[in-house]
Amino acid sequence: MTFDSRILTTLVVFALFAGAALMALALPQKAAFMPLLIAVPGALLAGAQLLLDIRDMRREASDPDATRRAHRERVAEDGGRSEGVMFLWLGIFTALLLGAGFIVGGPLAVFLYVGFERRRNWRNATIAGLATLAVLYGIFIQLLELSLFPGLLLPGLSL
Repeated sequence: MTFDSRILTTLVVFALFAGAALMALALPQKAAFMPLLIAVPGALLAGAQLLLDIRDMRREASDPDATRRAHRERVAEDGGRSEGVMFLWLGIFTALLLGAGFIVGGPLAVFLYVGFERRRNWRNATIAGLATLAVLYGIFIQLLELSLFPGLLLPGLSL
């Protein structure tokens, strides 16, 4: 079995999450909570993705011509723009989270992504943004009593 870059990337992500979870076990319980909250689901999802990637690699090995045709069709559908768009949205998410913080920037980023990338369905975008706000505020701030990053711009505005 040969490894391609997709499997290698997934394996690295899995190792990072699993390593973070193992390192968090050495911390006091209260300090370990947040790293475990992120690392355990991340490791589970990366492990599932690794299994899917290995399954797809075996499928591709059994019929390489069909795989090449499917890849060409995907590139033709995207117009080759998918990576550029992905990095654009990554930049938008990062700028909003750093500038406006999690409680404002997170819901706004989700609202914009769902609105613009999903064919301007503003009803769904509003629901997704409000659901993100509910999770961030209701679970992280109220239930878990965590303080989320307020952003670099909003605290300076003295709102």
